[in-house]
Amino acid sequence: MTSRIWFKLTSAFALVIVVGIIVTVILARQGTATQFAHLMVNSQMIQPERIRQLLTDYYRQQASWEGVDEELDRIVGSASTGNMGGMMGSMMGMMNNRLQVVDVSDNVVADTHADVGSPPISSQATQRWPLVVDDQLVGMLLVEGSMMGMSGVDDQALLSGVTRAVLIAGLVAGFVALVIGGLLVRQITQPLAGLIQASGRIAAGDLSVRVPIQSRDELGDLAGTFNQMADSLETQETLRRNLMADIAHELRTPLAGIQGTVEALQDGVFPLTEEGLMPIHDEVTLLNRLVEDLRLLANAEAGNISLNKTLIDLAQLAERQVNTFQYRAAEQGVNLLLVAGEKIPPLYGDEQRLSQVLTNLLSNALRHTLDGGTVCVRVMPARDGVQISVKDTGEGIPAIELPHVFERFYRVDRSRSRKTGGTGLGLAIARQIVEAHGGRIWVESPPAEQSSGSEFSLVLPVDTG
Repeated sequence: MTSRIWFKLTSAFALVIVVGIIVTVILARQGTATQFAHLMVNSQMIQPERIRQLLTDYYRQQASWEGVDEELDRIVGSASTGNMGGMMGSMMGMMNNRLQVVDVSDNVVADTHADVGSPPISSQATQRWPLVVDDQLVGMLLVEGSMMGMSGVDDQALLSGVTRAVLIAGLVAGFVALVIGGLLVRQITQPLAGLIQASGRIAAGDLSVRVPIQSRDELGDLAGTFNQMADSLETQETLRRNLMADIAHELRTPLAGIQGTVEALQDGVFPLTEEGLMPIHDEVTLLNRLVEDLRLLANAEAGNISLNKTLIDLAQLAERQVNTFQYRAAEQGVNLLLVAGEKIPPLYGDEQRLSQVLTNLLSNALRHTLDGGTVCVRVMPARDGVQISVKDTGEGIPAIELPHVFERFYRVDRSRSRKTGGTGLGLAIARQIVEAHGGRIWVESPPAEQSSGSEFSLVLPVDTG
């Protein structure tokens, strides 16, 4: 897979290089050919047609060549298309062309290198350009030397040489660029190969695979995101397996109790009376409670929990729940208190669901508080809403257990039975209900040497309507 990507990217890079070389050669050849169409006079590049036009215009205005020698420098300057002298001209082997203007009698009337009256140029390298005004020959422009002042050099041979040099330089530069580009492309495709291999292993069920992050660019971000995805998948798979194991464990105990009781009734160990059927009824009730809790938790985690929101007073809600648990607290010898602050703002919420949360927190607090202890419920205004806290003076929760108390089927004291320790779903459901209201819930439990007990707190925003 990555070899195909590497081939495509490298081929595209090579195509760009080839096109660049072709364009460079064409432009260099055209540019060089264009420059050969110039004369070089006193470091000025002159187009022959332009200076011929200026000379004939001068003759047309003056009706003679009188004074043209004095105007020749100006005419050359007007015909110039640029300067190429000094070091650049020396490096290219350039020399100045000599210009002469002669009349129809072959008398020199202007010369860039000598005074008027000197003999006409007669060397073999002399080029003769006619000067015609109104279809009448009025003189000749004599140019000593070839175009651009290249002495003794064939223009076509030089053009071929320039083209060959540019082509060779382009090929060498293209090869180097292709090698460097191939290395750069490999730096892109190699991490992609690792990602493809890792994703294949994940698809095969190996969720422990991770890819190294080798850079801080987009590929590095992709590798980091891939690792986060793998972490999430591994966590979800672990939770799924644990959930299946926990559900099987939770269902096995009541089912075993029902089976044992039924078999005892069949064998005549217990009489078939109302009292003998009570253990079966209790286990069925526990099963129904477990199934209902699982259904509620599944709906809550899927975001499908239904909330019937109305305007409620949390202080009054807490007072009703505390009054409900006063009889149980008195039986256990526990002092159950309610402390409510002033000016508690009402909020929109599902009174039944929030009562379920408080019921769970109070039930857990009383379950873990011994005779003579205290459970205190506080309702106070908070910066981001209304806060309810349930604090007990029980044995507390070890620090290592605190991050897990809101997980499904989690019990701090694993020795407790389901009848004395609950199903292990109450706090997980409470968290889902609070979060469905836009709030948050947490637990604090200081070390045993500082104080005893634990404190569960939740904050609900006021604007939850």
